[in-house]
Amino acid sequence: MNAKGSGLYVVYSYYLKNYYRSKSFYLIMILIVLITALMIYLSIHYLPKIQDILPTTSPIPSSLSEKIMLYLWAYVMSDIPVFAAVFFSSPAISSEIENRTAFHIFTIPIGRSTLLLGKYLAAVSATIISLLIYIASEAAITEYLFGNILLPQFLISVGMIVIFVSAMSAFTFLISSLFNKNLYSYITTFVLYFVVFSSLNLILLLLYNYNAFFLLSNSASIIERIFINISPGVFNTHVSLVGASTSSIVQAMAVMVIYTVVSLIISLIIFERKEVK
Repeated sequence: MNAKGSGLYVVYSYYLKNYYRSKSFYLIMILIVLITALMIYLSIHYLPKIQDILPTTSPIPSSLSEKIMLYLWAYVMSDIPVFAAVFFSSPAISSEIENRTAFHIFTIPIGRSTLLLGKYLAAVSATIISLLIYIASEAAITEYLFGNILLPQFLISVGMIVIFVSAMSAFTFLISSLFNKNLYSYITTFVLYFVVFSSLNLILLLLYNYNAFFLLSNSASIIERIFINISPGVFNTHVSLVGASTSSIVQAMAVMVIYTVVSLIISLIIFERKEVK
């Protein structure tokens, strides 16, 4: 990286090029293309059979069928950014230490905070770029099957995806700053998100019938709940075909923003104090 014209944009553009030239980017793209193709097939093949699948004898209106389909697409989408963000963000700090590239990077006349923020923005951008195929396909197949799309809800859902990617990437950067090896960072992030968060949510539901809204995994569910609001409980599950309320959307957004800000601040503090041995 040339130190000339050093700044946030230079760092950002340098690492963004590295990301979209990496094997991780192509691996994520292949995975997303396969998932997208599967979702298109399922939408076209099984949409006419929704009436038979659901436990109701009343005719299902087209608007409800559209909501169900958008909910399923968004439900799958709420997990894809986790894998993409981890692939791009987990090695962000730990790899510099493990591969000894930090010896060269830390001597460049660029502040560590600028370096970290540039890498973070590049990781977020790479993740969002990789998701565009899925998002565009969701809009296209909805338009094809129904002749229209629930545009306000769709745009809000996409907006929540962007905010979630930002939060997940920041959280992954925090985990990466704690380790000097990529493998530890990968494993810890996946275990925390899919095991610890899920277990904690289940325990709070079973013992106190309390939905742990403060967990990042729970706030991410707003991506699909915008279309059909399914809120799990111990003895019953609340379902609203109207979708999540404005207060629920704002709450989820606030949680994700807090994760983003707090994770980045802690990552910056750790990164500033990081030593290469």
